[in-house]
Amino acid sequence: MAEKEKWGVANVYSSFNNTIITVTDITGAETITQWSGGKVVRADRQESSPFAAMEAATRAAEDVKEKGIIDSI
Repeated sequence: MAEKEKWGVANVYSSFNNTIITVTDITGAETITQWSGGKVVRADRQESSPFAAMEAATRAAEDVKEKGIIDSI
């Protein structure tokens, strides 16, 4: 018998100053992981860069894989 599948919903908020990525369970009630551009860069001026957004997305994906999420919407 296969293990029970775990799903997540990825919410991406992008503004002029920052990008925030939040992954929740399928109901949206429980946050699984949250990353932003500000968490991955050293200088405030780099928060809005495409590199910061891409790195935040990569780290969020790594977190959900570690926690057993197999697919996201």
